[in-house]
Amino acid sequence: MSMVSLVGPALGSIALAPAARPVTSAPRSPHPVACICINCKWVDRCKTYHWVETQHQQEHVTEQPDFQPADPQIQVFIRQDPLDKDLDPITAAKASTRTPVGSLPEATEDFYDGPTITTTEFDVFACDAFEADEGKWMRLMPDADFIPT
Repeated sequence: MSMVSLVGPALGSIALAPAARPVTSAPRSPHPVACICINCKWVDRCKTYHWVETQHQQEHVTEQPDFQPADPQIQVFIRQDPLDKDLDPITAAKASTRTPVGSLPEATEDFYDGPTITTTEFDVFACDAFEADEGKWMRLMPDADFIPT
């Protein structure tokens, strides 16, 4: 590592901190297609999925989960989404995670110039207890007005 120093009549000899390394961004994790829980055998008994439902302010698959997975891994996405002016803030928060930006009023392909709301999305993307049961959530919640993503 090299030190940078300046020498001059007004400065004398000044040693500065090591030269900074170029700033690089860490690679971003890819967005999961959906929370894996919706296709898991344990979704109706899982305490982690119950917590995710609570964070999303969604109806619970069960009120008394009794299964605690050992190592669930959750990605959290925090973003600014367009606010539908006709919705109350709680409904808007739920809806904004499911509505493409291009379909909202005042939206263009790359820029939205209107009110926004901060939304948070929680997706379980890995879990040691995961056991595939394709469509389990849909079978448990056939009348739901949303599909978790």
